[in-house]
Amino acid sequence: MNRTSHRFWLVIACLAVVLAAPRLAIASATFHPSQQSAPDPTGDWQRVQSDGKIVFGVAADYPPFEFYNSNFELDGFDIALARAIGSELGVEVEFKDFAFDGLLNAVQLGQVDVAIGAISVTPERQQVVDFTNLYYIGNSVVLARTSFTATVTSATDLADLRVGVQRGSTYQQWAQRNLVDKGLIVQDSLVPYSTPSEMIRDIRNGSIDVGLLGQATAELAEKRNDDLHIVGVSFNQQQFAIAAAKGSSLIEPLNQALLTLQSNGTFAALVQQYLQTNPNHVTPDPDSAVVNNEPETPSSVAPAACVNSMAFIADLNYDDQNMTAPAIMAPGQDFVKGWRVLNNGTCDWQPDYALTYVRGNRIEASMSGSPAPVGRVVTPGETVDLSAPLRAPQVPGVFQGFWQMRDNLGQYFGQVVWVGIQVPDPNPPPPPPPPVTDINPNLRADSNFIGPGQCTTVRWDVDNVRAVFFIDGGNSQGVGGHDARTVCPGSATTYTLRIIDVNGGEHDFQITITVTGAPDYSINFWADNTNLNGGQCTTLRWDVRNVQAVYLDGEGVPGVSARDVCPGGAQTYTLTVIKRDGGQESRQVTINVNTPPPPPPPQGPVIRRFSVSSNQIPSGGCISFDWSADSTQGVNLLRNGGAIVAGGPSNGSAQDCPDAIGLYEYKLVAYGVGQTEQTLTVNVVGPQPR
Repeated sequence: MNRTSHRFWLVIACLAVVLAAPRLAIASATFHPSQQSAPDPTGDWQRVQSDGKIVFGVAADYPPFEFYNSNFELDGFDIALARAIGSELGVEVEFKDFAFDGLLNAVQLGQVDVAIGAISVTPERQQVVDFTNLYYIGNSVVLARTSFTATVTSATDLADLRVGVQRGSTYQQWAQRNLVDKGLIVQDSLVPYSTPSEMIRDIRNGSIDVGLLGQATAELAEKRNDDLHIVGVSFNQQQFAIAAAKGSSLIEPLNQALLTLQSNGTFAALVQQYLQTNPNHVTPDPDSAVVNNEPETPSSVAPAACVNSMAFIADLNYDDQNMTAPAIMAPGQDFVKGWRVLNNGTCDWQPDYALTYVRGNRIEASMSGSPAPVGRVVTPGETVDLSAPLRAPQVPGVFQGFWQMRDNLGQYFGQVVWVGIQVPDPNPPPPPPPPVTDINPNLRADSNFIGPGQCTTVRWDVDNVRAVFFIDGGNSQGVGGHDARTVCPGSATTYTLRIIDVNGGEHDFQITITVTGAPDYSINFWADNTNLNGGQCTTLRWDVRNVQAVYLDGEGVPGVSARDVCPGGAQTYTLTVIKRDGGQESRQVTINVNTPPPPPPPQGPVIRRFSVSSNQIPSGGCISFDWSADSTQGVNLLRNGGAIVAGGPSNGSAQDCPDAIGLYEYKLVAYGVGQTEQTLTVNVVGPQPR
């Protein structure tokens, strides 16, 4: 992720101590992180060793480098790399999530030890932080809808387009310098976003034409969205490194840890796991990886007087315990979420600073929330309680919405906070059957006493259990709850019926068949399963002792063996033995094959409900939609042909606030095996005379 913040240079005037950083080079491979072979003027490395912990600042809004996974845990390439670095240094790793615009400010103000977040090295950033050697080199790309058919090879190909960038990134710098400043696009056509997910959403709905972002993130978006594709590459190389405070003694051990991880194969394995690309294509060679933390070109921008920063202190209510216990809400329930935060920067917060929703795990995770203004001046070191009125989504699920502090210039800063709730499914699956405490399979045999060469049938009946197995010596077969097996023991034999109850407990029941006057030979012939569905197979097994020869359907076979069979219909198999006295005996096993009825034809999607809160609203007003559909893969909600919701759930809701007077057509398209649609119209009217 090629990202920067034009606010990062603001922190220089606020530092109590800024030390000159030594020229960075890859140190000898004999360096041990547990030993400090050089002076440690900042004490950073000694402190990390003493604490047994290193704190990484991240900006978890940029998959596949850093994001929250489906278990609401931090994940991604940079997260895994940081954990591997901590293991190599022999310390624990702690993460703190920040708005990207304020990530390097957190380093400078001592809120974290280092920052990792797909951060590109630039001369402007080197004025305020030091960098490790590069650990990743990648391409920048242009992402667009599939309806965009042009190929972007230079800045001129972006002329007159609406271009999206992440706020504070080097993409924004590049676009400002090469597109706006050179007159290829107007300033309003360069659209900054707080997160890449917001930019990708607006590419899909047509609010912007293209977006500039890193290749790995764009490829992931392309894979997840059939309506997106990459239309230009390699216009601005990415060079990622880990940031630390100026002069920090952490640079040397971090460089050594990176070198070790690259040499022992760990780094390459993480690249393949998270980025799914050839490690050789993104791993810098040792010479090009070296970062000089004394850039020759000084910053031409004067430092500002203060720096904005924010730290999360506590949840005032609805503490979700790190998403392990989100509050349970009814569909559409109104509630107010509160946070306590600290101004730990050096600027006064103005009354129009606000805590603002930026992204969520699902489209409904905004919960209809509006920015929560600070409302008064908050001085450095002072805490303030902020709250946001919210509404639980109408659809069931677990929702996590992320919020960031924003100043009066639209810049985000400080730690990320969130609200997490769950809306139960109104039609949950039925509860499991109660456990069976008294299992009696009524295990029995047609005859418990048989003569030589005779057979008998063992039968059983049992319900409400997880599994049943019939065990004959060393052979265990899965069987039905109401089933039977014919056995032909050559001598007294004990058979076991093993039952697994609904809680996983095992219960064994045994029955013994006694053979009177048993001969000196034995014949056993059976199948693992005598009832099959079409296309299935089973195994015939036999155990014949002290005879002259054995034949399976006329073919000579060993006395103890097995054979897989896949009958196309009901079939009887015969095992014939030639006894030592020349006499013959046969045993038969019949396999029944059930032919299932053809599956019913797939059902197309059906829209059960599509409604709007009002068909006429005043200018500046909003409307709410609610829908329910069956047999769908997803739904799209369109306004005059443009997508408001793409790939939405079968049962859901959405809000829209059209910004101009006129008649709007809203269409709900449910797709699956084919598609169906319904249309509503909404009239937006101007103010009416008295």
